Amino acid sequence: MKSAITKTILISFLLVFVFSACTHLPKPEERIGKSGNYLDSGKHQPNARERARHALTGKDSFEWWYFDGHLDTGETFVGVFYALSPTDGKSAVTFSLYSPDFKKSSFLQSYQNGEMKFSREDVDINGPAGHVRRLDDRNYQVRWNMEGIVADLKLTMAAPGWMPAGQEGINKNSPDFFWNIHQARNHFEGTITREGQTRKVKGVGYADHNWGTRPLNEVARHWIWGRIFADDYTIVYADVNYINPSINSRPLYVARGDKIIVGAGSPTIRQWDFVTHPALKRHYPRKVSIDFAEGGVETHLQIQFQALVEDVDLLTTSSLNPLSRWFLRTFIARPAYFRVIAGYKGYITENGKVTPLEGECLYETVEFE
Repeated sequence: MKSAITKTILISFLLVFVFSACTHLPKPEERIGKSGNYLDSGKHQPNARERARHALTGKDSFEWWYFDGHLDTGETFVGVFYALSPTDGKSAVTFSLYSPDFKKSSFLQSYQNGEMKFSREDVDINGPAGHVRRLDDRNYQVRWNMEGIVADLKLTMAAPGWMPAGQEGINKNSPDFFWNIHQARNHFEGTITREGQTRKVKGVGYADHNWGTRPLNEVARHWIWGRIFADDYTIVYADVNYINPSINSRPLYVARGDKIIVGAGSPTIRQWDFVTHPALKRHYPRKVSIDFAEGGVETHLQIQFQALVEDVDLLTTSSLNPLSRWFLRTFIARPAYFRVIAGYKGYITENGKVTPLEGECLYETVEFE
């Protein structure tokens, strides 16, 4: 009897070992995203309807408004308002505050649909846990009112928003995934209250908006997204590896002050020097380069890993039970999120004038497979 039990246990472990190979992905040598020709994505800012809640159908639809900022104290915040969360379809509000050494305090409140109000005319969000209000063309008022923390911030635009357009890539109907920037860079000031103590804060931040009609793991295999605040220049870039092979576009936004000088879908973005996370078994790059030249503007940047500040097993953020998570992680996929602080060095050329750039930035990668 003991022999049969032992044999069963050994076979079970062997099956798990064999089938776990289904979720094994070899570490890439490099990833290079580039287009054969210039893709003009325009320099349009999102209009009121593009900033507002969208009319989405389907059980897998999602939509959220994202805000982050770096405080003068060295702290960082990330706050999100979900009309439809991609994990469970509910409305939710999240706020995370990171200390200067990136110790994270997180706050989450979820709601049944209808408990939060989202305008379809322009961005205007109201609910028990806070609000988002667009005051005028340059200013937003955003409030998180959650158990454990209250943040009241006024965001003043420094670099404008962007609604990528064009015949290829993001914001076409075919990807079922849409994105725009509300404020590529802002200066914020306000207060944060925690444990009964209110303090004034100020800093520099960013705001964007995502929505779609299909699960993200059915739209893309992986992506990298990053932004750089380099003196007077603001740079936002992404490379999404779409499952649909006909989509070959990666957004690049460059602004000088409050003027957009590049709105394109065709930079060359190279990722290499990958490392495998020991627990999540997924890979992220430690080196990234961005190269673009068109219309009298060149952008050439080298980005070097400094620190991994966040790593998330995305299955743990879902509403699945532990057994389902284990099954998916073992036999189907290991979706993971990585957030990296990095250094950058390079230059931007405008009509022959070269401006050297150097400093610190962030990028994030998401692996869906």
